[in-house]
Amino acid sequence: MKKRHFIQSHPLHDYPEETGKDYSGKDEYLIQYLQAMKTVMDLDAYIIDYIGQRVLYATRNSIIRTQWEHSGRSLSVDLFEELILPEDLERISRVNPKVYEFLYNLPVKRRKEMYFTQDFMVWGKNRKPVLINHRGTVLDLTESGALRLILCINSYPTHDQPGNSYIKLTGNHKVYEYIAASGKFVEVKTQKITSKALVVLELAGSGKSESQIAERLGISIHTVKYHKKKIFAQTGTKNTTEAIQWMNNQKKLSNR
Repeated sequence: MKKRHFIQSHPLHDYPEETGKDYSGKDEYLIQYLQAMKTVMDLDAYIIDYIGQRVLYATRNSIIRTQWEHSGRSLSVDLFEELILPEDLERISRVNPKVYEFLYNLPVKRRKEMYFTQDFMVWGKNRKPVLINHRGTVLDLTESGALRLILCINSYPTHDQPGNSYIKLTGNHKVYEYIAASGKFVEVKTQKITSKALVVLELAGSGKSESQIAERLGISIHTVKYHKKKIFAQTGTKNTTEAIQWMNNQKKLSNR
């Protein structure tokens, strides 16, 4: 399989058992279903075929279809390499393998009960960078449980900057955030942090120094450092800046 940043290879994506299988009937049904959805809502959506390494279908106003029509080439997954800004493509190439890892650690029957969402920059009209939110969910699996089809939907970004990546489980409503420092998806749980530790983090987020926080709360600087260290361990962050970003993301998630 050709090395790509956006659609990457994986040991389960060799598909030796799929040789000669005909999915045309099933695929046609799924395409018709997406076309029907498009008639009642404005969708920027496409279906990626992992076995064929192709874009199986894209709605008329989708970003990938627009890129295809402007390029004059075939509607291929290789267009993603040119559509997404290089710095975001590099980050995606680090995150996506972790998504596969998360997916394939789930029982096969639960692999359709999750979706992955991230914000990244793409080239828009007149080659102007545009920030979008990209969501992908499993549409179909092979008999062995490997990815076959993924439905992707693009919409307005959920954050002001690119680089926010989450996995959401629809069965139990759990949310996992990708922490770049640790290279892992960490479960989003505000209850992980004690109320006192959360106050320490909020004061740090407002620009207060450790000595100012200690004076404000009537505790020692050593205790402030202890709370911070525990926060880093519980959230998978490595410094105060990342921990504050984590806290701000919690607030955004709770307001959705």
